Amino acid sequence: MPLSEIGILPQSFCLNFTPPKPTSSLFFHPTGCGHFFCSHEYYIKRDFFPPLLLAYVRAGTLCLNMDNQHYEAGPGQLLLFDCTRPHHYYAAADGLEFLYVHFDGANSHELCSYINQTCGVLIDGPQNAKIETALLEMMAFYQSGGSESLFASSLRLYQMFSLFDEAIMSPCLRKNDDSIHRAIAYIRTHVGEKITLHQLAQISGLSDYYFSRLFKEMTGFSPNEFVINTRIDQTKVLLTNTPLSILDISKQVGYPNISNLITHFIRRVGVSPTQYRKSMISLASLPRQSKQE
Repeated sequence: MPLSEIGILPQSFCLNFTPPKPTSSLFFHPTGCGHFFCSHEYYIKRDFFPPLLLAYVRAGTLCLNMDNQHYEAGPGQLLLFDCTRPHHYYAAADGLEFLYVHFDGANSHELCSYINQTCGVLIDGPQNAKIETALLEMMAFYQSGGSESLFASSLRLYQMFSLFDEAIMSPCLRKNDDSIHRAIAYIRTHVGEKITLHQLAQISGLSDYYFSRLFKEMTGFSPNEFVINTRIDQTKVLLTNTPLSILDISKQVGYPNISNLITHFIRRVGVSPTQYRKSMISLASLPRQSKQE
């Protein structure tokens, strides 16, 4: 598309999208994308713009003023921010080249806020080059006249944001994530056994304190909470798919004392194991009843 905005050079490309309203709130969806080559005159200043912006700088410097903060993104760096807040971005000098996608959709603003809080507006993550590749593929597809379903365009964005995983991690967690994954695998394969914090820390090769801190950062749960949740999840599977008694299930998931299982189950699920099993049986019988009618 030919562009006439100040500071955007003729070899630039952009495209805007209007998603169908009934489904646009259900998925992430692009509202526009582009590959810009800019002179020092390029700038955008807005008080409000509905979508979010992800920009990858390939050459030069893209500056952003927002929330009383100044950011300068150089080659290989990303800017991610919510355009509903007042913002001003511009070329620091001639020679700016960047890729961008504006996007919106279900929980997209909340996700952007979470990423900004954990790793900032200016992102220099280990997967930035892969995000550049994904953006280039998006530009090439649309520039060649390609069209796709809302599901497919949404998937592009979800795959792109999956690459933020390592950027969100703290450097300590990034260094030790394999250790935490080993502990998680051990919990899931030894759910019926006694599992202690010290045991998990030893498996991970970390101190008890350091392991607990990194485990909580990765999973959102303390090691003990994660063990309990894993046992409750396995209890649900056994209640639904086996005729085992509650006592036998309790022993299989690591609770020799059935009262401990019942207490934790009610606290997390809201009903007793017996009530949960009855509700699952009722749900399973619904299709057969409808067929008979």
